[in-house]
Amino acid sequence: MKKYLYEDVVIIFDKHKKYLAGEEGGEKAELAEADFYGTDFSFVNLAKANLERASFRRSNIMGINLEEANLKDANMKRACFANANLKNANMEGAFLKGCNFDEADLRGTNLKGAHLEDAYFGNAKYDQNTIWPDGFDPEVAGAVLIKE
Repeated sequence: MKKYLYEDVVIIFDKHKKYLAGEEGGEKAELAEADFYGTDFSFVNLAKANLERASFRRSNIMGINLEEANLKDANMKRACFANANLKNANMEGAFLKGCNFDEADLRGTNLKGAHLEDAYFGNAKYDQNTIWPDGFDPEVAGAVLIKE
């Protein structure tokens, strides 16, 4: 795991913001295997970022935009994803035990093989393209199917 100083994270986020806007000096956030234990990332835009095998354990990522982000095999134990945008994110094999997905957007999200023990999905949105772990019933967990 790689730890980042606050100053480094600010620079990475600024370059990523420019990348998403198509501006000069923009650079996609490459944060694979980063350790962000207990960090507050609420309402940060990390759409399309590479966060494979990153650790966000006990982090507040409420309202974060992770649309189309790569979170494969990430460790998000007890993270708060309330109101997060996870549309079309790859969360295959992610460790999501005890996470809060209240009101999160999971449409098109790949959760194949994810560990969802004790995760809360109150009013989380999903669609026919959302991939759940084998045997997982999203409606029993509180998620709501959106038919488009």
